[in-house]
Amino acid sequence: MRTSLFALAACIAGPALAQQAPRDTAGAGDQADSEITVTGWRLRQLDEETGTGSRLGLSIRETPGTIDQIGADEILTRGFRTVEEATVSLPGVTSGGTPGGPAIFSMRGFEGSQITLLRNGLYVGPADMINRPGNTFNLASIDVLKGPASVLYGQGAVGGVVNVVTKSPDFRADSLQALASYGTFDTVSLGIGGNHILSDTLALRTDVSYHRSSGYVDDSGSNSFNATGALLYRPASDLSVELSVDYLQDNLSNYFGTPLVPASFGTDPIRGILSSSKGLVVDARTRFVNYNVSDSRAHSWQVWPRLVVNWSPSDSVTLSNTAYYFHAERQWINAENFVFNPTTQRIDRDRFFVFHNQDIVGDQLSATFAHKLAGLDNKLIVGIDYSHLDFVRSRGFPDGDSVDPFRPTPGTFGPLVKRVSPTRWDQGALFAEDILSLTPALKLVTGGRVERLMLTRENYNVDGSFNTGSSFKRTYKLFNARVGLVYDVAPGVSTYASFTTGKDPVGNNIFLVNAGQNFGLSSSRQFEAGVKADLMGGRGSVTFSAYDIRRNDILTLIGTDTLSNVGSQTSRGLELSSEFKATPTWTLIASGAYTDAEYGRFVDPNAGIDATGNRPPNVPMWTGNLWTTVQKLAGLPLEAGGGVRYIGKRYGNTANDLVLKPYATGIVYLTWAIDPRWSITGRVNNVWDKKFVQWASVFYPSQVMLGEPRRFEASLLARF
Repeated sequence: MRTSLFALAACIAGPALAQQAPRDTAGAGDQADSEITVTGWRLRQLDEETGTGSRLGLSIRETPGTIDQIGADEILTRGFRTVEEATVSLPGVTSGGTPGGPAIFSMRGFEGSQITLLRNGLYVGPADMINRPGNTFNLASIDVLKGPASVLYGQGAVGGVVNVVTKSPDFRADSLQALASYGTFDTVSLGIGGNHILSDTLALRTDVSYHRSSGYVDDSGSNSFNATGALLYRPASDLSVELSVDYLQDNLSNYFGTPLVPASFGTDPIRGILSSSKGLVVDARTRFVNYNVSDSRAHSWQVWPRLVVNWSPSDSVTLSNTAYYFHAERQWINAENFVFNPTTQRIDRDRFFVFHNQDIVGDQLSATFAHKLAGLDNKLIVGIDYSHLDFVRSRGFPDGDSVDPFRPTPGTFGPLVKRVSPTRWDQGALFAEDILSLTPALKLVTGGRVERLMLTRENYNVDGSFNTGSSFKRTYKLFNARVGLVYDVAPGVSTYASFTTGKDPVGNNIFLVNAGQNFGLSSSRQFEAGVKADLMGGRGSVTFSAYDIRRNDILTLIGTDTLSNVGSQTSRGLELSSEFKATPTWTLIASGAYTDAEYGRFVDPNAGIDATGNRPPNVPMWTGNLWTTVQKLAGLPLEAGGGVRYIGKRYGNTANDLVLKPYATGIVYLTWAIDPRWSITGRVNNVWDKKFVQWASVFYPSQVMLGEPRRFEASLLARF
């Protein structure tokens, strides 16, 4: 198998793709022949524009907020094959969702649908409903904007935004790249793609990737296929038209977690991963056992065409329009909850199935003006944002069964009896952003968004009759704002302070809200201040931020389909990120985050919960990352590197009586450049083979998600 994979890689790489086109086309060929670059590692540039933090084209330095980014080169070097793996390497971000909520994130004290997921800046629904693990080969970068972002993207985004940006065509040069890797647990990653200049006015980019793994738990394999393509037409320097298509098909792992059992039953407990006031443990004998049914399914496919037109009729005016359509179908047919029964000494399993059929059509139109305002430099963008959603959710809860804890008989799912719940919305918004240079060193950044969200939520009974008790219609009226100051203290050093607001559904997410949760949207606000600075003459950078977030009038999940009223949730914290080249061949990157998050008054007498002052689940107080890479070891075309990721203590539920212990995992790699176009890499993930709990979900209160054991990987990369 391994031989055939690398043979396939060699065949693919014959016309292989380059990681990305060279920045300077002059002399690129001569340079490639005379100098071997292993990974093309590139330090963060604070003065580069990023579209995630603003539509004004502000740089990271000019944005009055925290923006973290990982680019294609860094993703390639560290061996991150999924969006989830790459995103959690950024400061203060954790993840670990189950297949029922794949690749959901936690940051700044919030998780799930309070973290908005974007694809090329577009929002299509709550992250815990629409997110997929995703392949990284097709990506140019992953950008993370911390804190409330409703002023930019509408309802949602209390803790932050994760924007996944795919590669686009350009007119710099033709380029090709191919990647093939094989690792433990029969893990395979393949990718091929590149940029081709068809004419002086037309360029094409295509990327195709495939990732699969058999999984470290029995019978828990997964796979995904992603194809992205774009055609860029630029007949003049002031006009561009880009048509792109993004297609994804995947089958997720069917591992929903490992059950918690009493210490009296779990005679071989895995020590150092959790503690429970109820005396619960994870028995090592169940670590690799899969309790799902034999015909389980977690499948999806989606397609996303997009048309972007940019026109600058003058040096001071730019018009932009993005029209898009999104279609997705998703299926889950599984036994998901595994509950130890002390009477029978068996694992009781449920059954749950749900189907999604989702369609969104939308358009964003904006005009940007660069002009003088009272003699001061000013840049203003105004626009409209519209989308129409049709989302049909079909679900059912057939009877479950019980299985042996150590040798479960898989069995089958059983018959499907559906209940259908359509959701529709028409969302329209007016937005504006402005940056005013009060002095050459002081800039005022403001923004506002007025939005109307007309929601129709319908539920039907098993017999097809309309359920009037849980169905409703409502129009939500939103207004959100951002005000920030950015001050250049010295060349390459700036400080900022900002105030932002956000709105999001009171319940889990807006696709699931029923008549019993027919309240106004929850509101949030954030105060943030920070510093962004270049170091060592441009050979490094550091960013630091302090924030205070408060979210009011919320409902939160305390179990499957069970919500409880919470007066507020607060989060305060500090974040530090730095990177620099200690020498021309030695790079260091370090980051750390401190988060102090807690619920306000949180009492639910019906559920027997008093979580007032408790920390939300899956929110570590401390997280940290350290990465280093050394190139040209002993003067050879050899690069070595590695990283350590630390996740502090967390709680596995709102009651805070299940403690998830802190852990640290490491990655090491060694890359040899055979010549300027070919390189091979050996990599080890989870170097110390650390056992740890990655995630605990209120959807599955009787089980936890265990982290992947040590994994070895070898890869072959070709660039042309």
